[in-house]
Amino acid sequence: MIWERRVGPRTAPELREAYNARHARGLLHDRDRFYRMVSRRLRADPGAALLDVGCGGGFLLREARDQKGVGVEISDTALWAARKQAPSARLVLAPGERLPFRDRWFDRVVCLGNLEHFLDPERGVREIARVLRPDGEAWLLLPNSYYSGTLWKVIRTGYGPDHHQPVERFATLNEWRDFLEAGGLQVLRVYPYNRFKWWKRLLPRALAYHFLFRCRPATAL
Repeated sequence: MIWERRVGPRTAPELREAYNARHARGLLHDRDRFYRMVSRRLRADPGAALLDVGCGGGFLLREARDQKGVGVEISDTALWAARKQAPSARLVLAPGERLPFRDRWFDRVVCLGNLEHFLDPERGVREIARVLRPDGEAWLLLPNSYYSGTLWKVIRTGYGPDHHQPVERFATLNEWRDFLEAGGLQVLRVYPYNRFKWWKRLLPRALAYHFLFRCRPATAL
């Protein structure tokens, strides 16, 4: 079961305002090393059409500059930063649940740590599946509700995970897998992501901090 926490936003304009305020305090992003790793794993031909849903400050688009990058973001503040990081990319202000693109248009679609913050993540998955070409791939990073740090936090405080964002959702490995496949994606492989902490490789995969899902459209079967 996907566990949800929501603080305030109920509409797209409210969510945009909340994320503008959040990015104004400091852009949400991972390590540069993470974006380089994802860019390498995309394995797309130079010039392939790439869509980054929830592109934030454009860090993945910067690393994948050999592809025809398009970024979608709900926050105006983040898009201003993305224009500096990825000046050659096409950037669009829109919610991830309503992607303004034709069906089967992109070779690769990435959504890195964003789907769980959508107002309607079910529709977000369907949109990703819709704009992906039959032979294309989608890569999605999603948070674990029972990662090792959370278990320790529960023991110490009695509280579960909190990433300090306006809308949050957490689920286990197979709960996220079922969620993606119900939305029209077939999961091909799952990579555990623990922010490059080598010792966490010793833990079971189900206790990873995040899961990076490699998918293709279910219609490609």
